[in-house]
Amino acid sequence: MNIKKEDLSYYGGNKVIKYKKPHWKWPPKYKEKNNSVLSYYKEEEYNKSGYPKIVEIFESNFKKYIGSKYALSLNSGTSALHAAFFAVGISNGDEVLVPSMTFHATAGPIMQVDGVPVVCDCELDTGNIDPQDIETKITKKTKAIVITHLCGHPCDMTKIIKIAKKNKLFLIEDCSHAHGSTFNKKKVGTFGHIGVFSLDNNKLLAAGEGGILVTNNKLLFEKALLISDFGPRIFSQIKNSKLKKYIETGLGFKHRIHPASAAIANCELKKINFYINKRLKVLNSFSNKISNIPGISPPVTRKNCTRGAFFGYRVFFDNKILNNISVDYFVSLLQAEGMEIRKASNKPLQYLPLFHKNSGAKFLKKNFINFRKFSDYDLPNSEYFYNNTLSLPTFTFEDQELIDSYILAFKKVCGYLIK
Repeated sequence: MNIKKEDLSYYGGNKVIKYKKPHWKWPPKYKEKNNSVLSYYKEEEYNKSGYPKIVEIFESNFKKYIGSKYALSLNSGTSALHAAFFAVGISNGDEVLVPSMTFHATAGPIMQVDGVPVVCDCELDTGNIDPQDIETKITKKTKAIVITHLCGHPCDMTKIIKIAKKNKLFLIEDCSHAHGSTFNKKKVGTFGHIGVFSLDNNKLLAAGEGGILVTNNKLLFEKALLISDFGPRIFSQIKNSKLKKYIETGLGFKHRIHPASAAIANCELKKINFYINKRLKVLNSFSNKISNIPGISPPVTRKNCTRGAFFGYRVFFDNKILNNISVDYFVSLLQAEGMEIRKASNKPLQYLPLFHKNSGAKFLKKNFINFRKFSDYDLPNSEYFYNNTLSLPTFTFEDQELIDSYILAFKKVCGYLIK
């Protein structure tokens, strides 16, 4: 394409994408989902243990889908992570290895149980936690690893499980991006001691708000339940003799899911494979088309992995090919063409004040908990990944003409920059 400066919308030319924003609309709206909520409010049935029957139904269906023995629904993925860190016994300065490229809620709850997050670098191609860096960060105080299957791409579970077993560490999977993703044909969330999923409205399994924890370990399930609830459910489901003395009160938190959210999640679960197949078809086609545009490349999916949810779509940006321009300028040129594109919103953890030794640690020690300082971090891969990937809509049911206009906008801007 012979593109001149004045052809670019940024410099006064006509923009390529003229569709009304937002370009990606989620979650889908349909009659059955509305009826699931109305049905709950009309019937409000309770099971034999005294808590809403729809919660029991959703948990039963979800654990069958994932392939776990136990499931506990909660009011958010963050609460599920808090329950997971408590369940595996994080306390008193125990160190938990965490990925640099993740939402802050993966690591934040560690501090609420008096643990210390230790940030690990990422793989350059997937952004997932780097198994080699995990090994360098293990100390005598390390008690667990929490991983995030970033943007739905599974972590390297073969290597991570080997490290966890060798060092006798608990392994927690944050699967908030990865509903239905598989590694070696096995669903994520079933490799570690505990798997955690978010159900908020941006996720593939969208319930407004919510989360769910899965495990095959009965004691871990009971501990997670004990810190997350009180009332009839823990009276019926807490069997461990050491935990039973707390069943009148629980442990002071109320993380339980709203039954209406459970009703929505259960309804959406019936359609999850349809959503996955549709999203994969659209985004794989999108990847094939942009793979031929110099200066950008699609996200990587390794041969032994399926993305399942494919939460977020990140394009790699190569400024060496694109005339050494800054990523901010590149984003501005594309936004001017009408594209919804930005740098990834979730900065690496080491960029955030909460995880910085000179701010977060002091604030927490003064205001919340007895908290140790973090060490300085040298995490070059995560800095590169963050600064060279761009976030696009997670197209699923959108108009094909809209999607094709994104391809044209990329070709136009990249065509101008490559001389």
